[in-house]
Amino acid sequence: MATTATTFHDAVDYKIIRESATTTTVISNVTTTPGSLYSVKMINGSSSIAYLKIFDAAAVTLGTTQPILVLPVAGSGNEVYEIPGGLPFTTLSFAATLNQNPLDTTVPSSGTVDVKLICT
Repeated sequence: MATTATTFHDAVDYKIIRESATTTTVISNVTTTPGSLYSVKMINGSSSIAYLKIFDAAAVTLGTTQPILVLPVAGSGNEVYEIPGGLPFTTLSFAATLNQNPLDTTVPSSGTVDVKLICT
């Protein structure tokens, strides 16, 4: 239930961000530095579809702040999204909701979403 960040130093420095219990509680400024998002993996612990909302903002108010990306994950499913070239951000934050509407604030049904992000 705690957010973790692991840094790898290779030809390109990148980080793996993991939050095992993503809900409508916004996880803010997870990288602490600007970068690019390259991959998103989600595992949905609920039997209903859930949507990951990704924000380029430190001060996110769910239901007011517009996400830069909204990604679905099927009920009891898992999904991997690759972003060739990366999605640049200044401040990376995220949350999960039950509905696709970018301004939705409904908690995902009966569970949470395990999220892993790969970024620089």
